[in-house]
Amino acid sequence: MKISIVFAMLTLMIHAEGNSDVVCPIPLCQCRYLQAICSGKNLTYIPRLPDQIRSVTFINGNLGVLSRQSIENLTFNHIEKLKFTNNRISEIKPNTFTNFTWITHFTISSEHSLDVFDVRYALIDIGTGSRYLQKLYLTDIGVTVLPNDMFKSLKASKIHTISLKNNSMTVLNCLLFSDLKQLAELDVRFNKITHVIPGVMPNLRILYLNHNNLIRLPNFCIDNYINSAFGNLLQLYISNNKISNLSQFRCLPKLQVLILSSNLIRIIYFDTFKNLHNLTELGLMAVGQPLKKIEDGALNISTLKTLSLRKCHFDFFRLPPLALSKIFVFCKGLESLDLAGNVINNGLSVLPLLLSPLTKLRKLNLQATRLNYLPEYTFTKMQFIKRLILNDNRIYSWHGPKVFGNLTSLRYIDLGSNLITIIVETSFPPSLLKNLEKISLAINRFSCICEQMWFLNWLRQTNISIVSYPDKYYCTQPSNLNHVLLEYYKPTVELCTPWDPIWTTVILISAFGFLIIITFFFFLKCNTNVKNYVYLLRVKHRKKFGYLPIESSEDYKYHAFVVYCDSDRIWVHNQFVKRLENEEGFKFCIHHRDFVAGDTISSNVDNFLKESWKVVVIMSNALAKSEWCQWEIDIVQERRRRQGRDALVLIMLENINSKSMTSPLRTLLDSTPYIRYKKGIGEDLFWEAVVEGLRKSVGHHPVSLL
Repeated sequence: MKISIVFAMLTLMIHAEGNSDVVCPIPLCQCRYLQAICSGKNLTYIPRLPDQIRSVTFINGNLGVLSRQSIENLTFNHIEKLKFTNNRISEIKPNTFTNFTWITHFTISSEHSLDVFDVRYALIDIGTGSRYLQKLYLTDIGVTVLPNDMFKSLKASKIHTISLKNNSMTVLNCLLFSDLKQLAELDVRFNKITHVIPGVMPNLRILYLNHNNLIRLPNFCIDNYINSAFGNLLQLYISNNKISNLSQFRCLPKLQVLILSSNLIRIIYFDTFKNLHNLTELGLMAVGQPLKKIEDGALNISTLKTLSLRKCHFDFFRLPPLALSKIFVFCKGLESLDLAGNVINNGLSVLPLLLSPLTKLRKLNLQATRLNYLPEYTFTKMQFIKRLILNDNRIYSWHGPKVFGNLTSLRYIDLGSNLITIIVETSFPPSLLKNLEKISLAINRFSCICEQMWFLNWLRQTNISIVSYPDKYYCTQPSNLNHVLLEYYKPTVELCTPWDPIWTTVILISAFGFLIIITFFFFLKCNTNVKNYVYLLRVKHRKKFGYLPIESSEDYKYHAFVVYCDSDRIWVHNQFVKRLENEEGFKFCIHHRDFVAGDTISSNVDNFLKESWKVVVIMSNALAKSEWCQWEIDIVQERRRRQGRDALVLIMLENINSKSMTSPLRTLLDSTPYIRYKKGIGEDLFWEAVVEGLRKSVGHHPVSLL
């Protein structure tokens, strides 16, 4: 034995000495330190390489038949990694790789002319000559069926990774790998596997079954479901298959990571994961599309740390409050939750119930969930949250301290692609900004007005990283600044300093005193003439039998305050507002556009109603069901009582069914005429009626005659 080892060492020394003057065969190969890459159509043979080369890759060559003689030049090197990719290899002769005793990584990829038995010959040679093989890659070589003795020669090796991805296998026979006691990772992605035959693989840690044709979960048990074939499996990837019925997982006692994305799963049953007592990560991205149902207790996984339901299109908004509060109640240890691409809608009613058990979250993704409101005192309970994603929603305002207060651990927040118009000092509490590292507010609908001054100054002074600033921060109003970069809007303190109300009071008092003095002297000099003039006015008034007009629309900032439900936002914005503002010259108060971020909703409604001449109510079933809209209806009723029915313009967008009809709404309809929207024939008449209603004077009831 000692003699053979000495002989082998002498042989290597002789080869090394004879090869010491060999240079890299450029342009066939590129050599760098211990690695050589040989490629090109002129690569028709295997060249001699410098003696230090340990890793060789042949790619896009034209090598034809591999034999012991054709690869003899590689035997002068101590080759540890050998890779053949797309070299038009048509055959591998027996004993080709017998002398490769130090090989640890062996790859045959994209060699479509090879027969699987030729590949088996190569494995027999390597298995016989080397006991150091660790990783084997046989990818994209057209394998449909593996011979029963495919890996038998590797029994004595130290192989721990095998990749067979991008082939055409329909059956995965795990019995073929049972002799490989150290095999820890098996990759069969991108095949056509429909069935898995279980076989004992005691040390397998990672199994990739992604992108196959499985229609049901594989059987991971043996001995009539008594024992596990994969007792030490830690990670299972089975996404992008055709699994529709998610049955109970069994015989995976140590599984920690389970990825089931992009399957046809419509229902997650209550007992699906109950046997996975060590599961820490669960990926259910894009399942069902839509995912229809999550049964109570389906996520009863106390060990779970990471959960993704991304792009499942699951409608959380339709769930009753009790069901919402139970979804995550059994996985209170969650640290990362991805709900992007689902339906939440009204954050005020959904998020507090849904997220209340999750006080340990560190990452929360609510991207594209149709959020329109941010609930108070929901995020503030998440003391460990570091990353909060809220982009691609319909958020336009929030109460800063009540929404983002106490988030001292937050490092990144994304509010991009929303409907935000103004950021004020109270929008983000100092406790949040103190530790924040990065923020995104890109692609919002910023108003370039004086109220934006604090935000502009903050952008120029802050050390926080502002994502995509200034390129994606534009003004949208006023119209003369539309599409102007926010950084170019530079209001001055003098321009934006509001008029001091004390001066107004002084001027008014002075003017009033002066007017009293003038009036006093006027009455002294012209007492008789004044009485005659008043008499003539009273006679003229009696002849008219009219009523006194109150303030016109010119006395207000807006023609009308529009009350509507968020579900009707597309019609209101794209048809009603666009047509009447652009073609008729009206100016409406739209809460998505005009409300001030940072102020409460009730404060915004009160302030903007005072600045609006009339009130337009867009009536629909969604409005009738909305508690916020009902609150606005109550305020509208008060204006109708004070100013008469001409102060309101009611538009019936759709018939309101009896289940949705409320008493305040019925009272309003009974006391005030409304205009019914009709598309097609009659639509022009509808718009004429709306314009007439908006322009009609608002008046008191007729006064008494003289």
